[in-house]
Amino acid sequence: DFRMDEWGVDVALTGSQKALSLPTGLGIVCASPKALEATKTSKSLKVFFDWNDYLKFYKLGTYWPYTPSIQLLYGLRAALDLIFEEGLENIIARHARLGKATRLAVEAWGLKNCTQKEEW
Repeated sequence: DFRMDEWGVDVALTGSQKALSLPTGLGIVCASPKALEATKTSKSLKVFFDWNDYLKFYKLGTYWPYTPSIQLLYGLRAALDLIFEEGLENIIARHARLGKATRLAVEAWGLKNCTQKEEW
């Protein structure tokens, strides 16, 4: 559960392989209006990523000057559809059940559980 607005997070980053059941390859970035505004006056050198560059092409609505991984974008759409279909609370509960079952199996096999907290 991640609540960007409620928690006051200005920038959040993740990858397609993180909890979306997709292969690696997509960098997913979210920014608050505050963060986007700060980039307009930032003097930091932008070697790899510049919000303003991305926003310029987004606002033009004409073309995207970079090479996206189209198959991963289709996969992302399908993964999001599945999340909305099952519901986030149900997904969290399912993962909790599977985690508990795995910990019980590890214990039954006489192995050591290496996780720090039970909810992980």
